Order: sequence, then structure tokens, then C-alpha cells
Amino acid sequence: MDITSKNSYKLRKIENNTYYLFNLIKRDIPSSIFSSLNYKFFNNLIKEKIIHLYIIQYQKKKSAIITVTTVKNLQKLKYKIFLFYFINPIKLIVNIKKIIKSLARSSNVYFDNSYLHLLHLVIYKKNFMNISIKKKDGIINFFFKNILKIFKAKSLFLCYEKKNIKAHKFYLRNNFIVYSENKDLVFVQKRIN
Repeated sequence: MDITSKNSYKLRKIENNTYYLFNLIKRDIPSSIFSSLNYKFFNNLIKEKIIHLYIIQYQKKKSAIITVTTVKNLQKLKYKIFLFYFINPIKLIVNIKKIIKSLARSSNVYFDNSYLHLLHLVIYKKNFMNISIKKKDGIINFFFKNILKIFKAKSLFLCYEKKNIKAHKFYLRNNFIVYSENKDLVFVQKRIN
């Protein structure tokens, strides 16, 4: 379902046929807790509207993948992940290191419903090659703003690994503010008017 467009790029909400996108998220963000979960679990989260999946598309090519959840649904998501590992103890054992790292991703800062949690942002640079970085960032921020409007939210918050230099440069360049950090992670937020 198309939501809006800018400079020939379209923002689309995806609710069906999500298998390919799930595999791209797993491949491109291997540190994500989602890379140790299965497709059925991911798809159920979308069907239950606990997470929301969007793509930015240019001439039928995926230029970016975005997943978000509300503050309220973030608690449900954590509970469902806990249940998933409880029911699948072998997956728990195999992925224990990743799970421990993921638990460290919880921020001790309280957010209200005016915030939206950005779970995943995957940008395919090759599909933005014909435009400047400034224009590309402008397009992505335009779509962030539209996603926030859908949820009547005003700000995004997220975390990323310190070693993820590309993410660090993107969020710094786009005026996300660091509100916390630990040994491995940086927690950022941005109000988008």
C-alpha cells in the first residue's frame, strides 16, 4: 500500500509477502535479535500490528527497509520474544550471546507514546546513487515524518552498535541526539516536526 512519495521515491507499507524482506533484514543486520528468530514469528508480529514494515521504493527497486513499533508495543514485543525462546530452548542456547547483547539494548530512559521506536533501517546506497547524500537524507527524513504522523508520534528513538560506523554517520548527520550509551551501544533520539 503506497503512503506517499517524494522525488520519484515511494513509501509503501508492507503487510503481506514479507518473507524476502525478513531475509534481507537478517542478512543486512546480523546483530539484530530478529536474525535469530524465524519468519513465522516475524510475520505474526506484522499481522498482529506489533511491528510495522515499510519500504522506500524507486522504480520498483527497494531503496530502504524500515520497521517500527510503538512504545506500548515494544513491551509486547519483548514478551513475545521471551515466549519464543521459552518455547524454543535450543534456539535460546544457540543464540545466548546475541540475546544477552540484545538485553543490553534496553534503555533505562522512559519514553511516552509521543515516541516511535525505530527497530530496523536498512539503506541500499546503490538505489540512491544518482542523488546527493543531502537529498537522500532529506527523502528518508521526509518518510520518517510521514511514518510518525501515522502513529501520531513526534519523535524517533533507537540504538545501534558503536562499531556500526555507517549508522553513526547517518544519525549524526541527521541531527539525532545521543541520550545514552554503554560500552557497545549508542542510544539516539530525534524530534521530527
